[in-house]
Amino acid sequence: MSRRRQKPPIRSQKPAAPTDLDALRQSLEAMEAKLRQIEAEGADAYMKRRMAEMDEARLVARGQALEAAAARAKAEAERRALSDLIDKAPGIAGWLMRRARKRAGI
Repeated sequence: MSRRRQKPPIRSQKPAAPTDLDALRQSLEAMEAKLRQIEAEGADAYMKRRMAEMDEARLVARGQALEAAAARAKAEAERRALSDLIDKAPGIAGWLMRRARKRAGI
């Protein structure tokens, strides 16, 4: 009896899925269109327009960051107000809320 190891069966490689090919074709067409546009307008005009687009995107991102900071400050103020209310709550209900907050580690 031979103790040679048998080779695993050769896997046949499947061709790329049609959706992948379509996506690659579309990407190639977009790149070619962009190249034709650069050649027609000139690199300077293309770069100026692209820089303007990037500057606009930067301003939008900055605005979103400011909105997020404002929302965070508002949420923090609401949390502090709620915490103060829990600290000042009278009776057994106040004690239970303070105890629950302490157990939750807040």
